[in-house]
Amino acid sequence: MRLIRIWIGLVLLALGVLGVLDAVGVASFGATAGRWWPIAVIGLGLAGMAAARRISLGPSLVAVLGLVLLAGQLEWTQGSLFWPALLLVAGAILLTGIRSRRVKDRTDSLVMFGGGKTVNRAEHLEHADVSALLGGATLDLRQAHIDREATVDALAVLGGVDVLVPKDWRVEIDGLPILGGFDDKTEADGSAGGPLLKVNATAVLGGVNVANEPG
Repeated sequence: MRLIRIWIGLVLLALGVLGVLDAVGVASFGATAGRWWPIAVIGLGLAGMAAARRISLGPSLVAVLGLVLLAGQLEWTQGSLFWPALLLVAGAILLTGIRSRRVKDRTDSLVMFGGGKTVNRAEHLEHADVSALLGGATLDLRQAHIDREATVDALAVLGGVDVLVPKDWRVEIDGLPILGGFDDKTEADGSAGGPLLKVNATAVLGGVNVANEPG
């Protein structure tokens, strides 16, 4: 999910900038981050809905939870600020829930708070996205077909992603582990001329695994 990765990247960049400003004495990292960190939670929920192109319970709960946490941090005891902010989040949820057309032979799978499994049976698989936020997601590609090469973008944030592939596929996995990791657990009997699956893994306090069978 590109939007989720972009949002996480922006949050990390913001934290880095705050750290630099704190080091040079311009701003206090603890005071600023400690006050406004719930915005990262709100954005994560909105990005999750925008990436999935629909309104779903998990991302909605994340966005609302972030709003409640922000209200607590800013001590919004008066309704003058809380209700307009709630309306803004609700409007953003509706806008990010607008559906768009599906791309042929492309799978987008997002799991928040819990577990989920997606089975892909594409005849000419080219790309798939799978993301797990505070949960576990399984993308089963064992019934899919690759002409020559395909890619999977896998994102695990405080959760885990499993990608299941046929034994005759070749797998290349690379990516960015942030207090997490990724692993290729496929068997080594894939033919040299078999189709290639490239897995781009991003693991933030989570893990991404590629295997031939469920663990």
